[in-house]
Amino acid sequence: MGVAVRKLTWHDLKELPEDAGRTEIVNGDLVVSPTPSYYHQRIATALTAVIYPFVKQKALGEFFGSAVHVVLAEHVNFEPDLCFLAAENLYRLQSPVIAGPPDLVIEIISESNRTHDTVVKFQNYERYGVAEYWLVDPRDQRINVWSLRQGGYGSLGAFAPGEKIQTRVLTGLDLDPAEIF
Repeated sequence: MGVAVRKLTWHDLKELPEDAGRTEIVNGDLVVSPTPSYYHQRIATALTAVIYPFVKQKALGEFFGSAVHVVLAEHVNFEPDLCFLAAENLYRLQSPVIAGPPDLVIEIISESNRTHDTVVKFQNYERYGVAEYWLVDPRDQRINVWSLRQGGYGSLGAFAPGEKIQTRVLTGLDLDPAEIF
């Protein structure tokens, strides 16, 4: 008799204890990451301090300054570091998850899971229609901005301290990576 293996879904994740760490599902497989470092969290807080008030003041939608479950497909579920959902897409808020792609996902690259952020998540966010993906790289002190175009992501640039980030999703945002690193 063989062993039955099945792909996991969000319904399996919600049964895990909250202290299980960052839990994500990639193609039905469970991926657990450790709690982010203090430097990682400091960067997330700095980004939130700039982006959250901008989104609220302009009534653009909802910005999430901490991990929230995003269900992109039955067997694809991520907890991005930060994300934004435009006002016209707020219907995707289906407590306790965002059901469908956010308009913006921001991941802060951790050395322990660099490939997960730069390859696995990149490919899935692109595939499932996340309009803009920011990869914040503490090692290189750059923020790489990718915008979804016909056929996939195109780079809007890799922004270093002293430069202003270009974004199509949060038009008018004035952000210099020097404020973040």
